Amino acid sequence: MNIVSNLPPVSFQSVVDGQWYIVTTGKEGKWTKVDRKYDWSEIESMWVKDEFKKDTKSVVILPKIVKKQTFSVEGSKGKVYEVVSENGRWTCSCPAHGFGRGKDCKHIIELKSKI
Repeated sequence: MNIVSNLPPVSFQSVVDGQWYIVTTGKEGKWTKVDRKYDWSEIESMWVKDEFKKDTKSVVILPKIVKKQTFSVEGSKGKVYEVVSENGRWTCSCPAHGFGRGKDCKHIIELKSKI
């Protein structure tokens, strides 16, 4: 007997009626009735690995849309910082943003409230 399955098949006994099954996955995933318990070495010798294959003809690759905005913000002491929003990720060139390990600094918070 050949067992076609993506994942390793298992031997399983029903708690309702005591019937033994070999359970498989994949296109032909099913519960096959068997007359006894099969150990792993028996199942492995019957297992035909059904591997997933990509249908490259129907795959459409869309271009990545990058939305990037750059702002110049004046700090409290007159220094100008660059705030960038790229695909929803915000960064600022001020020291507070760097020390905050990516947390929003006051410049980013201010811009977000205006947009």
